[in-house]
Amino acid sequence: MTLAPRQRFVAWVIVLIPAFFIVWHALASVLAAPVVFAAGEILSLWLPSLVDEYSLVGTDMLLKTPFGETAGQLVPLAQAEFQIGFNQDTRLLTYAIPFYAALHFASELDNPIERFGRGLLVLWLLMIVGMICVSLKNLMVSLGTTAFDVGSLPPPAAIALSYQFSVLIIPPVAPICLWAWEARSLPWLNAMIESASARLAKS
Repeated sequence: MTLAPRQRFVAWVIVLIPAFFIVWHALASVLAAPVVFAAGEILSLWLPSLVDEYSLVGTDMLLKTPFGETAGQLVPLAQAEFQIGFNQDTRLLTYAIPFYAALHFASELDNPIERFGRGLLVLWLLMIVGMICVSLKNLMVSLGTTAFDVGSLPPPAAIALSYQFSVLIIPPVAPICLWAWEARSLPWLNAMIESASARLAKS
């Protein structure tokens, strides 16, 4: 039995999603490395008074501040018993990659590797912004008013909103938008969009 193009796409997505997520799980640290090091460098240059050092530990971005605690009080690191830092799980953002890969390669597009590379670059750029937003949220929560006193941070509401947008919206939505842009020339997708538009116009 020959499947229609849309049915074939759905079938391939079902097959490819678990396969690409297995690959992502195995290579999660490698895929996260550009995000961690780019975000870390930007944060270090932007907020040197808040960021002491950063590193990639497994799939986590470890961000250390130049502050610590002594007897429950926030103090400079030289006076502290231990340093304040936090692990940030990059997989909260990078799961967009296997999702995008499944949609992309199920579409049977021309030049799939080249197009995937461009899409991956866009996702990495969005993830860098997302990791910066996650870091700002953690700095705000961990250091409180000190973070705003010594660093040029955006307002708390802007940090909270950007964090939620970067973690909850971008990872699932960005792959779909990228795929839709790449697949805009597919006849079955255009027919589906036109049909949906016609129904909306009638309602």
